Amino acid sequence: MDSRQLYKMKEVRILVYGDFMVDKYIHGEVNRISPEAPVPVLHVTGKERKFGGAGNVVSNLLALGVKVRVAGFTGNDEEGLWLTDTFSKMGADTTYFENVDSLQTVIKTRITSRNQQFIRLDEEKAENIEKAMEERILNRVESMLQGTDAVILSDYGKGNVTPDVAQGIINMCLQQNIPVVVDPKGDNYAKYRGATVCKPNEKELAVATGMNLLTDEDVENAGLTLKKRDGIENLIISRSEKGIMFLNANNARRDFPTKAQEVIDVTGAGDTVVSMIAAMMAIGADLEDSCKLANTAAAIVCSKFGAASVSVQELAEAMEDGEKDKLLTLKEIQQKLQEARKQGKTIVFTNGCFDLLHAGHLSSFRQARRYGDVLVAAVNSDASVKRIKGESRPVIGEENRMRMVSALKYVDYVVLMEDDDPGRLISILKPDVVVKGRDWEGKYMPERETIESYGGKMQFIDLEQGLSTTEIIGKVIECYIK
Repeated sequence: MDSRQLYKMKEVRILVYGDFMVDKYIHGEVNRISPEAPVPVLHVTGKERKFGGAGNVVSNLLALGVKVRVAGFTGNDEEGLWLTDTFSKMGADTTYFENVDSLQTVIKTRITSRNQQFIRLDEEKAENIEKAMEERILNRVESMLQGTDAVILSDYGKGNVTPDVAQGIINMCLQQNIPVVVDPKGDNYAKYRGATVCKPNEKELAVATGMNLLTDEDVENAGLTLKKRDGIENLIISRSEKGIMFLNANNARRDFPTKAQEVIDVTGAGDTVVSMIAAMMAIGADLEDSCKLANTAAAIVCSKFGAASVSVQELAEAMEDGEKDKLLTLKEIQQKLQEARKQGKTIVFTNGCFDLLHAGHLSSFRQARRYGDVLVAAVNSDASVKRIKGESRPVIGEENRMRMVSALKYVDYVVLMEDDDPGRLISILKPDVVVKGRDWEGKYMPERETIESYGGKMQFIDLEQGLSTTEIIGKVIECYIK
């Protein structure tokens, strides 16, 4: 996905319905123990107030430039009025957000010192909203959804997301083909039936299924059980330092390992994932791209303190940096592939000069990627290209050719190949599948013996006719050299 597409998020509107809270922070320094009791004494240096729960989802979306409509109920008290007023000042539509006398705004107060929490105080009454409130929301669903590109149900178990309200919103969205992303809570996932995406974390999945989740396979089996039992179309399971497991509508599994980054605070990371998934779906991205970007966004917010958000600029920069992560040494790629194999992933290998990258190359990479989970592309060095193609080649130097290949979404890792054939690299990397153009089918290939020696397979793909670097160079000469 091109990072420039991220800026399309400014063109979409997302409805957020759920449990809204206020996160308070009391910051200070601890330099002594109280003489009255064996407890630390905090010298208060500052206080702040932030959105919590569904409010943090709103904050994440606004940071991305998304137009946001908030809906739900909170207390008609100081903190509830602060939520309404601040949402409005930040540009969110609060037409369907109500401050109600009978409710108490949920407040979570964190006491911190040197960016570390050491106690949290919760003020809440977790009760379902009254029937009259349910009816008001259900009567307004159609008008709430006008001009909406996606819906988020942010359920924190505080009473706004009742079964009737959840099903009312989901069913109306199904009728209007509007995607619904759910951040769930509790063990009653039947109320989310029909949702496009449901995103529990690993602990929530264990609670919902009553299963022990010790291995990746345990997590997958629990997810499949939940999907079948409660009619969830796509399941995205956030797994902390293990990243994201995605079980799609066809029950196929994809794992998205998290990008290593210093973790300062995991508060609100799940809200970030939900926000990114919904925003990406609203601009038409597929769920695999959405998962990758949500993983990146979560890593960024975990490197900040408190319930933080991420900007489009930060994401774009992270995506561009991600291209550099594909350009690794042979030893580094070996290590990456070892990790992938432990996760049961299929390794695919292909190679070429990739001089003057064109649509034919894109087609080849796309076809190769379909044979497995991880695609390694070996790019012939300049010296190797000269030996194969002649002294006038390559047109593009090896460094720039590798950068171009690394920018393609189909490719996971790029390695420089000094040899004229890939036999040595294949013997080191031992890919499960080696992909070649169909023009090689039936011909002698020195690497075939190596591939067969460890049980690998060869696959041949169709080449785009009329597209080759040699033909492009010939056309340029014909047009410009008289």
